[in-house]
Amino acid sequence: MSFIPSYPEFIPLDLAHKPIFDAAFKESPPEISEFTFTNLFSWRQVYGYKLCLLDGWLILRSGAGKNLFLPPIGTGDASGPVRAILRDSRGEFCRVPEDLARVFGGDDSFVVREDRDNFDYLYYLSDLTGLAGRKYDGKRNLIRKFKSGYLYDYADITPAGSSRILEFEQAWCLMKDCETAEGLENERRAVLEIAEHFAEFRLSCGVIRVGGVIRAMAVAEALNPETMVMHIFKADSGIPGLYQTMLNEFLRCRGGNFKYLNLEQDLGIPGLRASKESYHPVRMIKKYTIALKE
Repeated sequence: MSFIPSYPEFIPLDLAHKPIFDAAFKESPPEISEFTFTNLFSWRQVYGYKLCLLDGWLILRSGAGKNLFLPPIGTGDASGPVRAILRDSRGEFCRVPEDLARVFGGDDSFVVREDRDNFDYLYYLSDLTGLAGRKYDGKRNLIRKFKSGYLYDYADITPAGSSRILEFEQAWCLMKDCETAEGLENERRAVLEIAEHFAEFRLSCGVIRVGGVIRAMAVAEALNPETMVMHIFKADSGIPGLYQTMLNEFLRCRGGNFKYLNLEQDLGIPGLRASKESYHPVRMIKKYTIALKE
């Protein structure tokens, strides 16, 4: 078990910390999509995550820019460590779930702001597998169009085949010219980490092949006992209906007994927001930022 120092000393997040996070998330199941070890570890280089303990709480700080912290991870009332760190660091907590933000809402010493671009989209998984009703007419039509126009097959990817994640990511990045877009390049780095540690993270992965070539991919895992969270969901946008078919096939095959699917945030990207709204979320997982009032 890796040593974790006490606040204010931080150390870089490491793969050896996974059992500690797994135990904490099992004891206090999260709702926000950031809180799987897969997500935290695969983005650790992009965000410069560092770790410490404060009164038994796991505290993550981002090294990107000012003192930026994720919500404390643990069991009980997290407002104590938030207050202590904000008063000491003059920093900011981000991706704060609604129940914790509510504690600070009536305190004039703090500024609480909605972070709409990072709200998670939550769906009934059965809605996305059944696609029943008029509101999903467009999705069903696109899936029929794809299935009638292309010879394809769906396949699950096991840890032994995790190199296919890398192959598809390389091909997708060539299509999207990832090197010219910072956000896509950062995402590529995270996907490489996911592929490298696929077995340790115990992920579910599915692909669709068209003409024997992988054209779409989905990678997900359990966020909490009721919810699956999607980490990677990509397809060749030049093939109509492929995105819709990929999501439907993957959830039918790997959705298991989950009640909900969390499709993460839209980052304020208009096209991504429209796409996620078109699947009719049952609700949004709201997130906030908290800082001391100047």
